[in-house]
Amino acid sequence: MNHTFLIFGALFLLFVLQIIGCKMQITHYKKAVSKIHKLGNVGIGQKRGGIAFGHLVLVACGNDGIIRRVETMEGMTILARFKHKKEILGRTPEGVHIMDMLEDFKSLDKKKQKRFKGYIQALEALEMRLYPEHV
Repeated sequence: MNHTFLIFGALFLLFVLQIIGCKMQITHYKKAVSKIHKLGNVGIGQKRGGIAFGHLVLVACGNDGIIRRVETMEGMTILARFKHKKEILGRTPEGVHIMDMLEDFKSLDKKKQKRFKGYIQALEALEMRLYPEHV
């Protein structure tokens, strides 16, 4: 009986910690989206992976389609935070048109495209918003 109480107590504690961690991560996500949204239109993409190998991508651009900022959250743990992405595919993304960046990603082989799926999704979301006639 005593062991059962300890096991259920430990499981309850883990459940509560999970809820707190999720709440913290959602709050951080909302703040990051709000911050980057001030820079213009926002595209959001994700690549699901294992516990620590997925990523979320936020891309902000103006109405002209020029990228103003890219932020990524690597890993899906409660400790992961969004960070400014200063280089993608060997170049600085800021100042590049979304269609040029999207073309660069789509010119990669399928295996590499899969690795950059979150970036492609974010850019395609912006493409649909800014250039619906292309889609």
